[in-house]
Amino acid sequence: MGSLINNRYRLDEEIGRGGMGIIYRAHDLPNDRDVALKIINLDSANALTLQQFSREAEITAQLNHPHIVAVYETGSVDTGGQDSLPFIAMELVQGTSLDKIRGFTYASIIDIGTQICDALEYAHDQGYVYRDLKPGNVILEKRGFRYFVKLLDFGLARPRGETYLPNESSLAGTVFYLAPELIAGQPADIGSDLYALGATLYEMVTGRVPFSNFDERNVLSQHLEEQVAPPSQSRNDMPPALETIILRLLEKDPKDRFASASDVRCALEQVIIVAPGSAAHGNLPQPPTDSKGSENEVTQVIQLLEASRLVTLLNHGADASSLALAVGAQLTDQFADGVWLAQLESVAGPGMVLQTVASILGARENPSRPLTVSLIETLREKNLLLLLDHCELFPGACVQLVETILSSCPDLHILATSRQPLNVSAEVCYRTVSETCN
Repeated sequence: MGSLINNRYRLDEEIGRGGMGIIYRAHDLPNDRDVALKIINLDSANALTLQQFSREAEITAQLNHPHIVAVYETGSVDTGGQDSLPFIAMELVQGTSLDKIRGFTYASIIDIGTQICDALEYAHDQGYVYRDLKPGNVILEKRGFRYFVKLLDFGLARPRGETYLPNESSLAGTVFYLAPELIAGQPADIGSDLYALGATLYEMVTGRVPFSNFDERNVLSQHLEEQVAPPSQSRNDMPPALETIILRLLEKDPKDRFASASDVRCALEQVIIVAPGSAAHGNLPQPPTDSKGSENEVTQVIQLLEASRLVTLLNHGADASSLALAVGAQLTDQFADGVWLAQLESVAGPGMVLQTVASILGARENPSRPLTVSLIETLREKNLLLLLDHCELFPGACVQLVETILSSCPDLHILATSRQPLNVSAEVCYRTVSETCN
């Protein structure tokens, strides 16, 4: 590492490797910024991959959309020999690929899906078919309390209607997301991208691809001939409208799918998610007259909450409680289901902690099932911030409650106050004297 490319890009480290190229974290010296530099791998390259790499550089350089990884420059590296190394200098995305994340709420699935639709609609409007939509090519950046989508790797993208490159198969791509018409040898088009979108959404909902088998040929046959199992067989709380969208995207005949990514986005935006629990959006004092905390402290705690789902404010009671209220007041618009305050000072004993929190959050007691189950059913699809005040009074009960909620409710954040850490996994502590601990 440390090599200088074209007197401009300093290679710092290898961060990825694929069939066509090697991706490096590099530093763009003239612009003083980190970039992702993709260089063709001559050890594995052939005539086809060289053409695909060139087409990727040509196409991505023409695309400019917030949900598509930006390309800064394309060119080649003079190796001093007969061959040169084509490269693409791209935006360095700080995120995680979709295939590395599990347990999405329906709200997040819809949000991510609409962003993918925005990117596909733009690419299609520019005259291109993506041809390689799959979770591994969808990068999720955490921006505040939601995910921001970036599509990458346009190595298989082609102008609509263009025949394939010499020796290139219609089966290029990943078999789990291939549309039936591609398997049958027809050219890629908008419909095949939408089928891949359907397979991606299906996997986000169920945790598995629509069709799978150890034998690749059987997977291809399933795409052609078998009807997919409805997602509701995997999640019984499935919003019917979302299931209808996914199953329509996975229709065998492209004519039976949506006509455009724009149509899919509009349909996703109409999905109504009905979850058990109250319809209210928080219970903070309006306005929280007793809240205080310096602007700097509030900002620091919000930044910690953006990075961790559990932040514990450590101090002697009043200061931590006031800071929690100030943070909650700042975040009421950031959580779709609001900010909720559970004050534990008046709770009679540890056995009442769960009942108190469940009552505040609208979980209905049912004699036939544990209250914990009812609470999780209420919160599983919620996007909210829970303020747990004075956890030091009942540390054991609070730890058990926090661990249960965080393990089952992926879109829920907790801001606790306590005189000592809860010692829960992934907890971040903050002292009002600006001292942090992990």
